[in-house]
Amino acid sequence: MPKSIIIFSLLFASTFLSAQTVISIDSVSAYIGKTVKVCDKVAGTFVTKSDKPLTYLNLGTDYPKAKLTIVIFQKDLINFSFTPSDHYKGQNVCVTGEIKQYREKIEIIANRPDQIEMKLN
Repeated sequence: MPKSIIIFSLLFASTFLSAQTVISIDSVSAYIGKTVKVCDKVAGTFVTKSDKPLTYLNLGTDYPKAKLTIVIFQKDLINFSFTPSDHYKGQNVCVTGEIKQYREKIEIIANRPDQIEMKLN
């Protein structure tokens, strides 16, 4: 009997911990430091021209007034079988990750494509 209680507890805990809070793009600044899921349209994309380019996917509105930016570092592009700036541009997506603030901009860093889920337009 105790073994079944332990198994049930572990299953319940893993389900609870893996659940993500889905928030509105308009409330992202209230969730800095929290891991959440945010859905909106990729209004614009940009890839920096440097030795280690960064890919920016701007949600809600385009830069400089993007409500949330998905940042993909050059070292993580190997995890994507496509070019994220082309693939996601104009698409409705949901991104899951930790909300961060960098230079007064709100962002989620995406290391893997499974963090960005495409939705039907």
